Amino acid sequence: MPRRRISPSTLALGGACVLAALLGGCKAKIGDACRVSTNCSIRGDRVCDLSHRIDGAGNPTPSGSGECTVESCGFDDCPKEAECVKVYGSDFLTVACDPRREDKATSRPGMCDLDTCIDEDTAGPAQPDCLEDGDECVYAPLDACAPNEVCLPEGLCADEITARTSCRRRCKQDDDCRTGYECVRTGARGIYAAPDPDHPGKVTEVKICVPKSE
Repeated sequence: MPRRRISPSTLALGGACVLAALLGGCKAKIGDACRVSTNCSIRGDRVCDLSHRIDGAGNPTPSGSGECTVESCGFDDCPKEAECVKVYGSDFLTVACDPRREDKATSRPGMCDLDTCIDEDTAGPAQPDCLEDGDECVYAPLDACAPNEVCLPEGLCADEITARTSCRRRCKQDDDCRTGYECVRTGARGIYAAPDPDHPGKVTEVKICVPKSE
């Protein structure tokens, strides 16, 4: 069988790509399809996340491709096409909590008398958790979440130990994502933008590509 000849231009292009890869070029973008981490980067600075594998039509299958990402990122650590997000395990998002009162006392204007509060904001029924008499309703802290959990802004307890951060493809609409993924806003489903260490407690919303809900 005659050998297939490779044109000089193809060899030159391949050589250029190898050289560029060694210098940091020819690197897959965050969110691109992959089967092994070297599909993402030969330098080892990106990994192939195979936790969700899809075929070319976007259908989940064990033989499909994962996506390129950077694990254990921090705020503003990701490449320009991506955002660093913190994801809490969905298996743990089952216990409701009040993010305003979890592990902290709060006060609101109202009438407090004999261990009951009438909240001026709601004019609702008296609350049996007033801490002292006065012109403010001082509510006792709540403790719905376990010691290893945090109360997310969406009102669910989440396991902090199993949470992971990673870079995910930034998007504006579904068309910005590969087939089988959709563009969603963080702040729900246990997916949040990585916290800014210079502004602790501030919740920032971004839009990223995530696998479509089955």
